[in-house]
Amino acid sequence: MDQSDRDIFQGKIKTGWGWVLAYAVLVTLIGVLALTNPVITGLATGVMLGVTLLIYGGFAIAAGISSLKGRARWLELLLGALALITAFIVLINPFAGALSLVWAIGAWLLIAGILEIISAVKTQYDRGWRLFLGVLDSILGGFLLFSSPATGLSFLAAIVGISFLFRGVFLAMLALGLRRIGKDINI
Repeated sequence: MDQSDRDIFQGKIKTGWGWVLAYAVLVTLIGVLALTNPVITGLATGVMLGVTLLIYGGFAIAAGISSLKGRARWLELLLGALALITAFIVLINPFAGALSLVWAIGAWLLIAGILEIISAVKTQYDRGWRLFLGVLDSILGGFLLFSSPATGLSFLAAIVGISFLFRGVFLAMLALGLRRIGKDINI
């Protein structure tokens, strides 16, 4: 019998809800930051979004590894890896042009949305939220990918902000649900 089996036997279940809540707070703050600074362009936008995606990717992977056993673990790991790849692309050459930044963020949102929709179809947990987030990210990513360069640049911060705010709300609700489950089981 390993440690996790002993913990279950003794009624001690670790849900890792604190990591998910920290992730939710960070994602929400990033969403607010993106919405309140829509004028940021060029290097500042590239660096801010690159660092944001780097942090988001790290937290997504940490949340997937630590607390989402059986609850879309692979999705958070894939979203985290995708965010890290996109962050590195954006940070390597932020002057390559604001349009490439719009395309990178659009591709990231579109692929993330498709992965979320697939997850929603395959899972029984949080299906409605995951489907909603998947459709929202797919629409927002598609908008960035297929809009004119001027339109994409104009709406980039708002689109990232909207996506991150909804994701933050979902993750906060998930964290509180995990906390409640941990309390119920550990009574």
